[in-house]
Amino acid sequence: MDKYTLKPSLSETFKSIIWKIETDDTESVIAIETRNSSDRISHYSAYNYSTGECLFKEVTVEDSWHWGLDRVHQGIVFLHSYVHESHPEHKGIIALNNKGNIAWQQFNKTLYDVTDEGLMIYNPKIQPKSFELIAAADGSKISGNTKEFTPVQRNIVVPDILSDSALVKNLLPENVVEPIFYKKFNDKVILVYHVRNKNLFSQQLAVYQDGNLVLRDNLASDIQKLNPEAFFIERNHMFCIRSNKQQFVSYLV
Repeated sequence: MDKYTLKPSLSETFKSIIWKIETDDTESVIAIETRNSSDRISHYSAYNYSTGECLFKEVTVEDSWHWGLDRVHQGIVFLHSYVHESHPEHKGIIALNNKGNIAWQQFNKTLYDVTDEGLMIYNPKIQPKSFELIAAADGSKISGNTKEFTPVQRNIVVPDILSDSALVKNLLPENVVEPIFYKKFNDKVILVYHVRNKNLFSQQLAVYQDGNLVLRDNLASDIQKLNPEAFFIERNHMFCIRSNKQQFVSYLV
């Protein structure tokens, strides 16, 4: 392999628009929610981004449009519904195992947060909130009326907005449009920026190592406004959405 070429560790294309991405705080698992507004169906996919293994792809659940991706923990993907369709408060939990099958579900409880000991949940009908701790694997109760807990720590790196583009001017095309997203990570310089083509924009990614270009990728073409998302990094993997939000790609950086 060419030392100056960065190859994707994972690349997947979906039938619908990527709506949400969540990573596992304990394992190298990433889950992706995709939504199709024309048929009002949501799908869920999960991958091991270290190995590139697909755990499951585009599975769905009953009444899927009213469910969304919540968290991933211990290799289990958790979905949530809502108290009301027009209300943002979550209600209900569906747990998908690493085959995309339903491991367990609770429709009257809400996932509040994730701890090292398990999941913190509550009944949204009861105020003030009273938390209980349950096992992620099967939803069994560990303890009730839990008052103190520590959420798991997530080490996610996001880019900075470069305040002075002159610092990387020699790495940018002439028709670049600010802001410039920038992150120096390990021995690499990562840049995401937009270029103007008449009244449209393209979003581009460039990665340099030791002054050499190791990756140039076009994340989006012919878009009418600037994309606010660029990339994020976790466990030395950089994650991007490309191809008009229907392709997901990761690189080991």
